[in-house]
Amino acid sequence: MGAGREVAISLDGVRDKNVMQLKKLNTALFPVRYNDKYYADALASGEFTKLAYYSDICVGSIACRLQKKEGVAIRVCIMTLGVLAPYRGLGIGE
Repeated sequence: MGAGREVAISLDGVRDKNVMQLKKLNTALFPVRYNDKYYADALASGEFTKLAYYSDICVGSIACRLQKKEGVAIRVCIMTLGVLAPYRGLGIGE
């Protein structure tokens, strides 16, 4: 992470092939154990759940869900947002 060196930060959707990375991140980042329904919802959320990569290393995630209420506009609710401690402050969670 030297000065003047650009490092690519990228996002990728959560799919069957990488949902295990989301599980490992959540275990490392949060004091809560998420159940199978949480991960099924994350897989079904499409563009609303992402893994964050720093130089091709999975270092963070955001998981959102759509909240629909009668008579109210649809809202996006952030369920979890986290970045591994060594990678914080680099703009990954912005």
